Amino acid sequence: MAGSLGGEFDHFQAFAQAILTTDTVEKTAFAHFDVAGPDGAKREVRIAAACKGSGMIHPQLVPHATMLVYILTDAQMQPATLDGYLRQAIEVSFNRISVDGDTSTNDTVLLLASGASGAAITADNREFSTALNDVCTSLARQIVADGEGISHVVELRIKGAANDADALRVAKAIAHSPLVKTAWAGADPNWGRLVAAIGYSGAEIDPDRIDIQFGDLAICVNGGRAPEFDETAAHAYIAQPEFSIGIQLHQGSGTCTFWTTDLTVEYIHINADYST
Repeated sequence: MAGSLGGEFDHFQAFAQAILTTDTVEKTAFAHFDVAGPDGAKREVRIAAACKGSGMIHPQLVPHATMLVYILTDAQMQPATLDGYLRQAIEVSFNRISVDGDTSTNDTVLLLASGASGAAITADNREFSTALNDVCTSLARQIVADGEGISHVVELRIKGAANDADALRVAKAIAHSPLVKTAWAGADPNWGRLVAAIGYSGAEIDPDRIDIQFGDLAICVNGGRAPEFDETAAHAYIAQPEFSIGIQLHQGSGTCTFWTTDLTVEYIHINADYST
């Protein structure tokens, strides 16, 4: 009987699979590090997390299902300390992704601490913060990569916004534009659609100071077509399953990294060919 129970990892993988819906793969992430106790002895702290999510992905967590995230740690922590770390982590991970721009009514992220390791974590532990941020970012990117019907994962790197809030506004405007997302689906290097989304984002911009790069390829300089723009190279670059787009607004020090996807015919089939 004991042999049929499986190990800890087997159980965790079974849980990760059990919560899937339209997901095609289970999504897990792990981290560990050592903490020195009051007696000077080192104790290992572990973090293990699993989530599900594929469509209706545009979380706006404070933290409040189509996206369900369960994060477990054996650290010894107070609820208020857990809450502080979690709010910080989700702001740079789950609140920085979008598949289709639709927010579920019951997106959930839970962080639970058992205290089994005996390692006490206070509110200023940089190692725990880094580990939790890494785990959450890994899961968030896995959700985007498993988005319903997607063929491209896109990393948006917004720099030079008036502030971080404006950088996020620009990222969301681009990530939620059907015209932009369908251009990506066809590997069309249509940078004009990007500029349009930037313009209506509500962020502070100067249209004559916008620079856009596809990876290392200059696409738009000072709001116009880059002199070295190579349409063939640009098309080949965004035909890849994953690519990055860099946008420099030259308005301030605001930045944002955001992960999103294209919009495909397959996404439409998945969400139109059934009745709920």
